[in-house]
Amino acid sequence: MNKHRVKAFTIMEVTITMLIAGLLIGIAYTSYSIVLKSYHSFTTKNEDVAVLVTLDHLLTRDFEQAQTVIKNEKGIVLTSDDKIVNYEFTTNFIIRDAARIDTFKVQTQSVNTTFENTPVNEIQETEENNRIDDISFMLIFQTEKFPCHYHKLYSSVNLIQRNPNAIN
Repeated sequence: MNKHRVKAFTIMEVTITMLIAGLLIGIAYTSYSIVLKSYHSFTTKNEDVAVLVTLDHLLTRDFEQAQTVIKNEKGIVLTSDDKIVNYEFTTNFIIRDAARIDTFKVQTQSVNTTFENTPVNEIQETEENNRIDDISFMLIFQTEKFPCHYHKLYSSVNLIQRNPNAIN
């Protein structure tokens, strides 16, 4: 009989090693899932904020570039020499219709339009009577309300076209 001893691990050593490895794998998986959930939450919130920033940027730019801002049944129309931009305001989204159509999934409340501090609530017969220089509304973002306000500064030439008797 050959009495060679083979160097090996005992069952107890292997069991303890497997138990420690299992605990480390469990801790790593739990940490990974926490980081993944945090990343998804961060990404979702950033995408929502990006929608708000884009909407604000486009409204600001369209107001600055427009020659006239007219109220219609659905929202407002901003016209300039080379383009027409329509904004439709509903309670659950805002649609911007220009060269392409953009839908901003934001909730709005209390859309108010004025011209020279006079409310423009109802649509009049002539387009000129529906001119506005100010729009304000409440934007609801994740249960918080943000007031939005956009103002159009008309040139004197543009206002004289509205009222030719203004020169006298």
